[in-house]
Amino acid sequence: MRGAAPIIDLRTLALAYSAGITAVFLLPTLPSLSVCVLLALPALLPWRGRPLYAATLLGVLFACWQAQRALDQRLPAARHGENLWVEGVVASLPERQTHDDGTLTSRFAFETEQAGVPPRLRVSWYRSEAQIAAGQCWRLQLRLRAPRGSLNPGGFDYEAWLLRERIGATASVRSGERCEDARGHRILRWRRDIVAAIDDVLGERPAAALLAALSVGDTSAMREVDWQRFRVTGTTHLIAISGFNLAIVSGFAFFVLRWIWSLSPALCLRLPAQRAGLYASAAVALVYALLAGFEPPVTRALIMLLVLILAAAFDRLQQPSRALIYAFALIVTLDPFAVLSPGLWLSFAAVAAILYVSLGRARRPPAWRLAFRVQLFLSLALVPLTMGFFAGFAWLSPLANLIAVPVFGVLTPMLMCSLLLYGLWAALGEWCLRVSGWLLDGVYAALAWAADAAPLAWWPARPHAAALALGTLGAVLLFAPRGLPLRPLALIGLATLALPRAQTVDDLDVTALDVGQGTAVVIRTPRHTLLFDAGPAFDEGFDAGRSVVVPYLLSQGIRRIDALVLSHGDNDHAGGIDAVRAALPVARVIGTADGEPCMDGLSWSWEGVRFRFLHPDQGYWSPNNRSCVLHVDGAFDVLLPGDIERGAEARLLRTHRERLDADLLLSPHHGSGSSSTAGFIAAVSPAIVIHPAGWRSRYGHPRADVVARYAAARARQYVTGVEGALRVSRDAAGELRVEGWRRRAARWWNAPAQP
Repeated sequence: MRGAAPIIDLRTLALAYSAGITAVFLLPTLPSLSVCVLLALPALLPWRGRPLYAATLLGVLFACWQAQRALDQRLPAARHGENLWVEGVVASLPERQTHDDGTLTSRFAFETEQAGVPPRLRVSWYRSEAQIAAGQCWRLQLRLRAPRGSLNPGGFDYEAWLLRERIGATASVRSGERCEDARGHRILRWRRDIVAAIDDVLGERPAAALLAALSVGDTSAMREVDWQRFRVTGTTHLIAISGFNLAIVSGFAFFVLRWIWSLSPALCLRLPAQRAGLYASAAVALVYALLAGFEPPVTRALIMLLVLILAAAFDRLQQPSRALIYAFALIVTLDPFAVLSPGLWLSFAAVAAILYVSLGRARRPPAWRLAFRVQLFLSLALVPLTMGFFAGFAWLSPLANLIAVPVFGVLTPMLMCSLLLYGLWAALGEWCLRVSGWLLDGVYAALAWAADAAPLAWWPARPHAAALALGTLGAVLLFAPRGLPLRPLALIGLATLALPRAQTVDDLDVTALDVGQGTAVVIRTPRHTLLFDAGPAFDEGFDAGRSVVVPYLLSQGIRRIDALVLSHGDNDHAGGIDAVRAALPVARVIGTADGEPCMDGLSWSWEGVRFRFLHPDQGYWSPNNRSCVLHVDGAFDVLLPGDIERGAEARLLRTHRERLDADLLLSPHHGSGSSSTAGFIAAVSPAIVIHPAGWRSRYGHPRADVVARYAAARARQYVTGVEGALRVSRDAAGELRVEGWRRRAARWWNAPAQP
């Protein structure tokens, strides 16, 4: 009928709505109320594209509403460092680390209803004898901290993770006392008791950690070396409860109950066995998700699985894309912040890949061949996403998963049945758990052997977005139906993933990375890269080398370090060195125990840029005063003095006063009061000073008197903890240009670049 509005497929509307939600997380700032009102006006007018626009706008407005609610629950920066007594409940299974002296460091989510405090906190209790358990009520004296983290190109966005977890502040415990446990958190207590039972039966061994992870999603007993082995073999997705685990357990329930149901003709007359199996699999998946505490990744996988089961139950799987789109729209409605999680995109990509290979083919291959094709396609199709999110991929993954996936497909239901038996009949269940533990130990040993035998199985790289898209297209074409003319182009698309991502430098480029209270500086010439220090690393888990330095280098297309300089051995400079050396090849190492010493007079040149050490000499110096002092002479001069103090500054003034002049200075000892004497500042005469210090450093760096001295010398000053990574270069006009990553690339959830 002429003039009738076009009928838009509900799938298209759901896709537009989901795109609107996703788009909000690409914005630097949230739109104001007036902007939202202006955006809503076109939805009130009659025009052809109004339904699609309205669906997109609905997604945008919904995400903005949820985002503003989350921001309103955050601790304001003005209250950062406030000490406060807070009563609440331990709302997660604690992560524990045992120290040599027997004390514990515990980390846990802490929920409170106390006014003036964010409802959910991330609490750390360092070196305490307190035995924290999930579901307990505690009254804690906390030192509160506003949500903030390091911000660097390619690096992990800690503030986005806090937003995803609905954490409004972080805190450390000063003291605490137990209070009477309130009712509630029964699921959490149940999960806690299951972990305790596993520990009682299996003790401290890899099998106990794996069983706790596979059954209730508790990965607190996993060590860093364990995660490294899973990463190298590409089997991390098998350990943390995800769509794979849910699908295996629910699939096992489907086949078992369908078989049992089909034994009774009367039952089949009431309800077909196929549909009974589907309903049973949904119920089992729900219980499994309950065991895992409905953590966000598990909940997302559950929703996706339930939507697919529902579509299958009503014979609606002829268009699986419809079920996937509806599942995605439902997930981002229940949890808009899920779009920040790599797991969401990997999960849907994996399901789409499985459906692409297994459905819609003219001839269905045998089951074993189909399983092989699915696993091989998954390994290839997910490589671009893995490289984009995690800056690399495990080339051992296809082979490891061909063996590990079937093994875990059998083990996971077996483990769950063992736990069920333990609850019903302790003696038999304990025997089954011990058998399961023996098998898990064997599986872990095999994965550990594979990872240790191929330590270079992880290939670090972060290709350009265009290369990632071409790689994905190549994988799709490679497994396309026979006869498609474009199939030969598949290898070209995949080959783009291996191309170097070169970002050229004209003469000299310096980037001081934001590693918190520490130093890491990358100096680049047209064909070479030097790394000066690599930031801190802590037993608690943060390693600046792994989390900041390596991702930054890969994001710049750097896969080789030509020279690595360690100024001195303090953790805030040396902690990340091992992680950097493990990830990338290093041609020359200076200043480490196994490298050549940095001594006054050592020098070299790259593309006309001269590098020269001015300190230390052969004399005796304190650890700080023995720091390597590097001068770089290129398009602009750079002085990197490490943590030298007054003594070393005086020696430099005596022996190298004429060489100290520099356009860019990294303030000695992070802007400490023991450095940056007036004579030293006058000799260097910097135009730009970068203080490598954390935001609102607990050490007070940079000191106010030091800042005043540099201000008197008319130097422009920047703090890495405030600005994020700072890049310094000369522009086309010859002027020194300073670019702060927090000002350039921050999203609406990132704290502003303010002291």
